[in-house]
Amino acid sequence: MKILLTLLILILGNQALACTCSFSNPSDRFVSADFVGRIRIVKIHPNEANDKSYKADVEIIEHFKGNKIKSIYIAGRSDGELGSSCDVYFPVGSDLLVFAKSDSNGRISFGMCSFPIEFENNLDQNLRDLETVRVLSKYDSVFTADYDTVISPNFFEFLESKRGIQLKEQYALFEVVLDDRVSPSEVNLIKGFADEIDSEIIDELLKSTWKIRFHRKESFIEGPLKVIVSVYFYPAEGEDKSLVSTFAL
Repeated sequence: MKILLTLLILILGNQALACTCSFSNPSDRFVSADFVGRIRIVKIHPNEANDKSYKADVEIIEHFKGNKIKSIYIAGRSDGELGSSCDVYFPVGSDLLVFAKSDSNGRISFGMCSFPIEFENNLDQNLRDLETVRVLSKYDSVFTADYDTVISPNFFEFLESKRGIQLKEQYALFEVVLDDRVSPSEVNLIKGFADEIDSEIIDELLKSTWKIRFHRKESFIEGPLKVIVSVYFYPAEGEDKSLVSTFAL
């Protein structure tokens, strides 16, 4: 577990020096995206003029959210050279889970900061994140949030108190409904760990308070807001006890 945390710090640290991205969980990326899908790149087109994104024709392996697409734009250079520190390049044949948005030109696009997942090595956490997206898409494939949320510290204190817990499932998902934008009116279980710990998590979420940060000042949403909360289980490793966390390592 310490190794995972150290690697994450190094990755994010190096990223911060090169390209500044705000790290997010797959559930956060899912609800903020206009298109989510597992795709295979079948053809790459050269960048046009001064366009900082290149077009890639794709085959959809699994479709999770948004309209189906035949091509997508990727922030970077089609020749694989580094134009900026945020550029990414994926060759023909790449197998990716992408969280894409409509850009200013109305094109579906993604880049480094949307944290695409590549399946070349089928890492355990990548397969877990893919399964998370599958579960979310079956629960609600149209929910899109134009805001970020911050939960009160008491929820993290509760999770910290569960160090040493034994669980079989890797993760759980909860939907929090905020009628007044501050306090939950209901919490719905999307995917759980086990009855007892799920009930405790729901109780703690109901006690929590929230802050909402809209991406644009002009954003306005009528009625209650929804938040997807992911909780991950990490088994004991060496002298480190098992833990549950909202952070996807």
